[in-house]
Amino acid sequence: MLQGYRLYDADAHAMMSPRMWETLAQEYAPRRPRPTRVHDVSDMGRWTNGWLVEGQIIPHALGPGSQPGNEPARVLEEFGAETHSAEFPLSGFDLSDTDARLRGLDYMGIDRQMLYPTTLYARMTSDPGFEAALMRSYNRYVGKQCSLAPKRLKWAGLLPLRDATQGCEAINEMKKLGASAAVVYGTAGDKLLCHPSFTPVWDELDRSGLPLCVHMGMSFPPFAEVCNGLFDAHGIGMSLPAQMAFVAIVGHGMLDRYPNLKVGFLEFGAEWILYMVPRLDHYLPIDRSQMPIKSEVPQRTIEEYAKSGRIFLAGEADDKLLPQEIALLGEDQILYSSDLPHGEGRHNAAKEILARTDITNTQKRKILYDNAVRFFGEP
Repeated sequence: MLQGYRLYDADAHAMMSPRMWETLAQEYAPRRPRPTRVHDVSDMGRWTNGWLVEGQIIPHALGPGSQPGNEPARVLEEFGAETHSAEFPLSGFDLSDTDARLRGLDYMGIDRQMLYPTTLYARMTSDPGFEAALMRSYNRYVGKQCSLAPKRLKWAGLLPLRDATQGCEAINEMKKLGASAAVVYGTAGDKLLCHPSFTPVWDELDRSGLPLCVHMGMSFPPFAEVCNGLFDAHGIGMSLPAQMAFVAIVGHGMLDRYPNLKVGFLEFGAEWILYMVPRLDHYLPIDRSQMPIKSEVPQRTIEEYAKSGRIFLAGEADDKLLPQEIALLGEDQILYSSDLPHGEGRHNAAKEILARTDITNTQKRKILYDNAVRFFGEP
């Protein structure tokens, strides 16, 4: 609790570590991501290490595919990782010590925290079987660790879409392990989330009752090819998939087909919704008149879907357009997030929200706690 307000952090992370692949199937174990050092590093800044997986080192900061991320030196002591805060020790970063993580939450006044994997899972491999194995191994690890403090540590299970059988099995497994949501990235490789091959997985998710989280990540391969630095990655590769996911989910009937589905967009910011809703509504009448298959066009306006109470956004605490976003979506759809313990973690996000003078105390209470309960369910 902070200044009398309960806090439900809707977007934090379990940093990537080799512990997460200990249950990989034997056929994939030799291909697991391996922490790797780079030599000849005088002009590489901090990017002197990464994860070797599928013939690439990620993250990296130079050339095509550049992106920031959870490098080994952020979490592994043998790579020089160190605790920068006694209140949030290194052993809590990857959940290897859940008590350490809880001490960090206590220090920040966070009552409950929702955990997601690193964004690197968005582009580790194009092999559907290997991708599913990596994701399910992560789910088993984080599920086990969060079960040690289930009231405070919540988690979203990675949902493999490109292998439908594995995807359906992953949903049932994550439910048994105690997941509060399923998480995907803005695309599944080069396919939109509405691709017909994913329908069995979406059907199973609908039966599970779990909400769907779409998290930031460089999931669309063509974007990776044009990103030649970290600025490109943040502005293009990791941000624009939010809009692709929004078009896929709202524009291709997923909210109609699954009337109980709730969808959250995490770490993309929230300003983009003010562009996408009127932009799509501008073209909707034209597309309805010209599309030969009417079922492929939304039956309601995009603004009606936005106001349906089923779309949630985790914006930034200093978002100047927050009042307009509340006006569009409603005050029950905005979530608070810290992004801890990533390097750009918003350590003071809750304090910034409480200090705002352009939203009401009721709206602050909803953003900081109530809306997360509405999205993820009662703790």
